Amino acid sequence: MSRASNAHARMKGPVVPLNVCFNADGTVNYAAVSNYVSWLAEKKTAIVMLTYGSSEFAALSNEELYELTEVVGAAIKGRSFFIASTKYWKPSETRKFIAHANKCGVDAVKVQVDGSIQTTQALPRYFDQIEGVNDMPLLLWTISQPMLPIETATELSKRPYIIGMKNDADMFGAYYDYTRNSTGNEFGVISGGQMRNFAFGYKFGSPAYLCPIAPFRPAVALEFYQCLVSGKDNEAWDRVFQFEEPFLQWAIDKNWLGVMKSAIQLLGFYPNNLLGPPHPPPDPNLLPEVRSKLEQLFPDP
Repeated sequence: MSRASNAHARMKGPVVPLNVCFNADGTVNYAAVSNYVSWLAEKKTAIVMLTYGSSEFAALSNEELYELTEVVGAAIKGRSFFIASTKYWKPSETRKFIAHANKCGVDAVKVQVDGSIQTTQALPRYFDQIEGVNDMPLLLWTISQPMLPIETATELSKRPYIIGMKNDADMFGAYYDYTRNSTGNEFGVISGGQMRNFAFGYKFGSPAYLCPIAPFRPAVALEFYQCLVSGKDNEAWDRVFQFEEPFLQWAIDKNWLGVMKSAIQLLGFYPNNLLGPPHPPPDPNLLPEVRSKLEQLFPDP
């Protein structure tokens, strides 16, 4: 089995989009991130992903992202599937990062490109120019506007080293079209988020999803996934209604990144809930509010 085929076969289940711990001076607290990631792996988290939004790439230098990728890979030690991600780089820099990722225990690299490149003409040429660094499996990525054309994603899904994509575009229409048009190509469309989206997408071939619960309650995310795999749809939806529905919009309204980092802080892994610079610190009342919400909704981690 090729490396790409093996990676595609393993890329299943809930994804933790990794929130990064920052020190007061804006530097990365690598030790805290390492401890947290090791705990995620111990809890049998299926997939850990570094990604532009949740991992706050805008607050990271290229050097910090390279080091963070190395730290996360060393902490996972092969126990979870590890997806690293590029910044919006030109092909030559992406090639350097793919070579680096190959040394860091990375299982696949998500290639993130600016929306102006996500066109039928430009994106295939971009992948032509990053091909052949090594046998690292790659993933596509798209966002709502401008959205990667379905036909371009379909064509790229035929390339054997491209094993999937993270879909942050429309979570029903585009999600369905990307998935159905790549059937049979060893290509998995990862839902950008939410249990309810994945309950829809899993039925027609989506293998994985970013879960808003998994970063602090990985067991709940795994139980939901196993319900779908076992055909226990009603039990899966019960978990949506019990956990995700009362938590998700509340967390968005409060300060999504601040809530997620507060949850990790309450687990004892991060010393603070600071966002990356130049964002101001979250409201001091956020931490006790998150504690109260978690105690109300969730079982012990």
